Amino acid sequence: MPITIDGTGLAGSPGPLRFAVELYAVNDRPVLSLVEAATGDFYETFTSNVPSETLADDEVIVGLWRLPMSTVVALLDSDCFQPIRTVAVGNARGAVWRITAGALLEAIYLAKAAVPA
Repeated sequence: MPITIDGTGLAGSPGPLRFAVELYAVNDRPVLSLVEAATGDFYETFTSNVPSETLADDEVIVGLWRLPMSTVVALLDSDCFQPIRTVAVGNARGAVWRITAGALLEAIYLAKAAVPA
């Protein structure tokens, strides 16, 4: 996927990161992760699956409780997401973000289309 964010300065990241898309098996919601752009090495999964929470097709729950603030800021600075609301996730708070990047929405659509019926 062509969308990259500058991971320089993020804890444990050597530089540019790109988004990777998978699906949660239980409900086909998107699993969004950051991987190193050059090597493809995993950096961080930043979404969480909360099946009881109602979400629009273009929304994800971001696990704020386990992300460094620098990663949250970098994700928001990418202009790929719009914060919508916060939700209780156990004893922590998560955020519902709307995905605004067309390329990311397309990657999610393609991942869902590849799931056998």
